[in-house]
Amino acid sequence: MRALPLPSAISANVMTMCLNGTTDAALRARLQAIVPNLAASAASYQANAVAERLDLQARVPAVGGVSKAELVALYATHLSATKGSARAVYDQIRNAAPNKKCPLCGVGTVAVLDHHLPKAKYPDLSVVPANLVPACHFCNDTKKARFPASAGQQTLHPYYDARLINGRWLAAAIDRGPPVVITFAPSPPPAWPLIDRQRVERHFAICGLGTVFASNANDELGPLKTRLAALEAAGGPAAVQAHLIEEAASHAQRTNGWQLSLYEALAADPWFTAGGFHSIA
Repeated sequence: MRALPLPSAISANVMTMCLNGTTDAALRARLQAIVPNLAASAASYQANAVAERLDLQARVPAVGGVSKAELVALYATHLSATKGSARAVYDQIRNAAPNKKCPLCGVGTVAVLDHHLPKAKYPDLSVVPANLVPACHFCNDTKKARFPASAGQQTLHPYYDARLINGRWLAAAIDRGPPVVITFAPSPPPAWPLIDRQRVERHFAICGLGTVFASNANDELGPLKTRLAALEAAGGPAAVQAHLIEEAASHAQRTNGWQLSLYEALAADPWFTAGGFHSIA
């Protein structure tokens, strides 16, 4: 997970682009009539997101004389479409993730924009930049159209939840097997408020992070085994542990990245450093 700054695009400007690209005069007139409503929805979203209460955002079936399908179509027609009138905004948001790494998992490559609150339930937010998050296909497909029914069900928002994204809550565990297998689970500090703990657990589950992290970590073990065997031959268990501690430190800036939790867990396990790593398949 990685925090990102809010997109610089302004909702009102995006809506203007959509209006300018609407060739159906009757539809354009109906859309123009609800611009104040959409501006109010965007303002409500901002206030709720800052308060960490997007579960309070109202779900609407339509806005004024514009149907849900027509609101949702604004995104497909004007933002995500290759030649859409607001495609520049889509590209700007999608390209905002450093090194094209998905901020929802920190592993996958950004490919699409995810509606943080799904457009199927919140059609009035279909083209609100603050509701559009760069994401990899896996996170976008796994998250689907889920939405929070309570404060604890809110997944982490890269634009608003830096304190939770950067707070330490991920843990790795070693299944000695054989073969050795690494698993991951959310482990927020007991002192954290219940809602914060629920939120990181929800994000971990909804985005399938257990699967993503375990896949990457277990793939790392094969090459690591070879390296640790050479270190053991030269300096014994102490050399093995020192290398693992060094690797953990090199990933410390990514608080909840799988690498940090992996190497910390391996370094802290006396069985593993004393030769258990030979059980790696």
